[in-house]
Amino acid sequence: MLSGLRKLRRQTTVSDHTDPEQERKSINFENFYNSWKIEAVERSKSVEDVIGFLKKGSLLWKVKSLSKWYRRKYTLDFEHLKINYEPSHKPVCVERNTTLDISDIHDVRKGWKTDIFNRIASKVEKRIVKLPSSPPLVDERNCFSIIIGINKSSLDLVAPDEHVCDMWVRGLQHLVAVVRSLEQEKNYDRWLKRQFQSADKDNNGVLDFDECVDLIKQLNIQLDKQTAKKLFQAADTDKRTKGDQPALDEREFVTFYHSLLKRPDLEAIFQRYSNGELLMTSEELADFLRGEQKMNVTSDFCREMIETYEPSESKLAGLLSHDGFQMFMSSKQVHIFNPEHSMVYQDMEQPMTHYFIASSHNTYLLGNQLTGMSSVEAYIIALQKGCRCVELDCWDGDDGEPVIYHGYTLTSKIRFCDVISDAIKPYAFQYSEYPLILSIENHCSVHQQARMAHHLKSILGDMLFVTPVDESLGKMPSPKHFHKKILLKAKKLPSDKEKQGLQALTQKVGAMMDGKKSPRPSTECDESCTVDESESDNSEPETESAPEELTAKHDKKKKKKMIAPALSVLVNYIKAVHFHSFEQSQLAGKWWTMSSFGESKALGFVADHAAELVEYNKHQLSRIYPSGKRQDSSNLNPVAFWNTGCQIVALNYQTPGKPTSYNQGMFRRNGGCGYVLKPAMLRSVDRFDPTADPGDIQLEETETDTGPSPAEPEPAVSPPPPEPRFRQTLKLRIISGAYIPKPAGSSLDDIIDPYVNVYVTGHPADENKLKTAVVKNNGFNPVWDELLTIPVRMPDFCLLDLVVRDHSTTGSNYILGHYCIHFDDLMPGYRYVPLEDMEGNSLSPASLFVHVEFSHQ
Repeated sequence: MLSGLRKLRRQTTVSDHTDPEQERKSINFENFYNSWKIEAVERSKSVEDVIGFLKKGSLLWKVKSLSKWYRRKYTLDFEHLKINYEPSHKPVCVERNTTLDISDIHDVRKGWKTDIFNRIASKVEKRIVKLPSSPPLVDERNCFSIIIGINKSSLDLVAPDEHVCDMWVRGLQHLVAVVRSLEQEKNYDRWLKRQFQSADKDNNGVLDFDECVDLIKQLNIQLDKQTAKKLFQAADTDKRTKGDQPALDEREFVTFYHSLLKRPDLEAIFQRYSNGELLMTSEELADFLRGEQKMNVTSDFCREMIETYEPSESKLAGLLSHDGFQMFMSSKQVHIFNPEHSMVYQDMEQPMTHYFIASSHNTYLLGNQLTGMSSVEAYIIALQKGCRCVELDCWDGDDGEPVIYHGYTLTSKIRFCDVISDAIKPYAFQYSEYPLILSIENHCSVHQQARMAHHLKSILGDMLFVTPVDESLGKMPSPKHFHKKILLKAKKLPSDKEKQGLQALTQKVGAMMDGKKSPRPSTECDESCTVDESESDNSEPETESAPEELTAKHDKKKKKKMIAPALSVLVNYIKAVHFHSFEQSQLAGKWWTMSSFGESKALGFVADHAAELVEYNKHQLSRIYPSGKRQDSSNLNPVAFWNTGCQIVALNYQTPGKPTSYNQGMFRRNGGCGYVLKPAMLRSVDRFDPTADPGDIQLEETETDTGPSPAEPEPAVSPPPPEPRFRQTLKLRIISGAYIPKPAGSSLDDIIDPYVNVYVTGHPADENKLKTAVVKNNGFNPVWDELLTIPVRMPDFCLLDLVVRDHSTTGSNYILGHYCIHFDDLMPGYRYVPLEDMEGNSLSPASLFVHVEFSHQ
C-alpha cells in the first residue's frame, strides 16, 4: 500500500505539472475568507432576524458618568464583523476610532454590571436615572455593556427600550461565540487577513510596493529593497495596478507572504520523514508522531490531521504537503503543553491542605495600593484567570452600605454588594467548579457586618457553604466535597458567644415585631459580640498592606474586635486565627483554622523553620501575602513558599512580572481549575526538609496519604502513591521563532534583535538561567538552533519560563513575549510554544519552535 501511495503522489506531482512552490502560491485567501464568512452565516441562521436588526443600526446612549451621555448610532457591519458608530465631534488633529472589531469583544453583559453603571446606581434610587438630554426615564433593563480588549475596558450603552437592548445583547453574544470558535480553528488565517488590511492603507483591496515594504518592516523583517522588489514581482501574476503602480490583491498577498516565510527547520524534518518526497503519507506522519513526538496515534488520527491541515487537493489522496505539515506543526496538536493536563487530571478527593490554591491579593485593585482604582472588573478578571481565593477589604460606607477599598489610602471605593452580585455570583464557577474562598478583611462596624452577612446570604443563596464544621473528620474535606461552593475565610466568635449573640438578635427582632421597645439599639453589641484579638486575629496587623505608620496608631486603640454574630455564623472550615507557634498549632489539632503570614515573617519561617512549615501545611491552610512596604503593588516570589507547602500564596494579579509568570505556569495545569496537587513529599507522612540537598532525600520515605477525606466514601481500591522523580536532564533545543512582536512604542523602522532566556526555578538546587545567541534584525522568523542542557534534580518542583527579549546596546532588553510551564507538563519532541504577554494574554501567532528530550541522570 505504501508503494502505491508513493506512485500516486508522484503521479499527482507529474501529471499536474505543479511545482510545490506554485501549489503553495495557489492558496486563495479570498476563498478562505468567503468560506469562513459562509460558515459564520450558517451558524447565525438561528438569530438571522437579530443580525438583520443590528445591520440596520440603532440610536444608543453611550454613558461615561452620571453627567456625560452621548447619543450615537451603532451599526453592525456583518461583512467585516465589526461595529461601526458615529464619531464624536473632536478636532481634526485627534485620531478617531469609529469601529469595534467583534474579535476584540471579551464579554457582553446586560444590566448595570460595570463600575460606571455601579457608580451611577450608588447615587440614584431604585437603579433608575433620568438622562440629561430629555429622553424618557431609562432603567437597568435597557442597559448593557461591551467589555473590550486585553484591558477589559467597558463600552456602557443605554437602549431606548428593553427590546432593542435584548436584540443587541443576544446578537453580539452570538457573534462573539461564533468568532471565538472560528478563531480557534483558523486563527493563523485570520491573522493573515489582518496583516493585509493593516497594510492596505486606503482600503482599495490591493497593495502597492511601498505598502508591501511597510508591511515587511511591520513584520520585523530586515530586507533590502532589491530583494523585496523581486518577491513582489514574483507574486504579481494578475498585473493589477494602483494608480500607475503595480499592486497585489489578497491572493497575491498570500503568495508574497509565503515567500517571506521560509522554514528550513521544518523542511528538514519533512524531508527526513517523507524520505525526500514532495508529499508525506499518513503512515509516514504516524512514524514521525510515534517516534519523534512519543505520541500514541492511530492511522485514522493521521488521516484526520491531513484532512484538517492540508490546504491542497492532495488531502483527497491522504497526502500531506510541506505547507500542510507547516500548518500542522503550528497547531495545538504539537503544543508544548501536555493536552491531558489541560483538563482536570489530578485526584481531587484529597484534603484541601494538599493543594496549591490560586490566590489574589488586594483583588479589588487595578493599580497600586495608594492611589489605584478599585473595580468590580478586577474580581472578574481574577476569576477568569482561575483564581480561587479573592480578597475583600471591607470598611464602613457613608450610606450604611459596606465598601471595599484599601484603607487609609486614596484608592477608590466600590460597594460590597456590587462585588458579590456582579462578580462573585455570576463568575465564581464559570471557569472552575472547585471551591472559591472569600478572604474577608473585616474593618466594619457590627451593623455593617450584618449588612455584609445579609448580602452574602441573599445574593449567593445555596452557593454559600454554611454547614458547621464536623470536627470528627480529623482533616479538611476535599475540593470535590466543596464542589461549586463558596467558603468564607474570616474571624469567628467562640461558639458560646456566637450563640448568645444570635439569641440576643432574635429577641430584639421579636420585641420589635411585638411592638415592644428594644432594650438597646440594633447597631450596638455587648460583650457577646467581641473576640480577643490575641486569640482570633490574623498573625499580622489588621490592615495587611496599608502603610505601617497608619495602621499602627489605629491598631493601638483596638484590643477587642467586634464581630456580628450573623457574619460569624457563616464562617466554618476556614477560621482565621492568630499563629502562636508550630508546636502549639500541632497540639491544638484545629485543622479548620488557618493563619495568614506577611512576607517577612513567612521568609523567616522558610529560612529557619522550613521542615516545621512543611509539617504545618500538611494539616492546616496557610496564606502568604506581600509586604505592606510594596506600595507599588509589586509581588513576592511565590516559589519559596510553594516549596514549603504553603497553599494560598496571594499575588497582586494586576502587576505583571516574574512572580505572576510563575503563577501562570503553576496554575495553567490541572485544567486551570485553580487547584494543583502538591508534590508527594509535601503530603507525605514522613518529614521533609525542602532546603536539604536533593541527594540526601531517600526515595523510600515518600509514602503519601492519598486516601479521600472521611467526608467521601472510601473507594474500592486506593491508588498507589506517586513516586517522586529525581535527577533528570532536560535537553531543550531552541530552534526558531515566528512573528515575534515589537516592543510597545516602536517605530515602523525599528527591527528587533531577539534572543531567548530560559529561567529555571523550583528547588534551590535547580535555580538556573540560560541564554541563546542574539539574532540580528529579524523578529519574523529568527533561527537560533541552540541546544540548552538543563540538569533538574527535583522535577516535581520545577518551573521553566521561556522569555524572548530584544537585545539593546543602549537601553533595557525589553520582554517581547514569554511562556511559563511546569516540568511535568512538557511534551517531548518538536513542539510549538505560543507566546504570551506578561499578563498572560495570548500574542498569537507569535511563537517559538523547540525540541524537548528527557533523560535520567
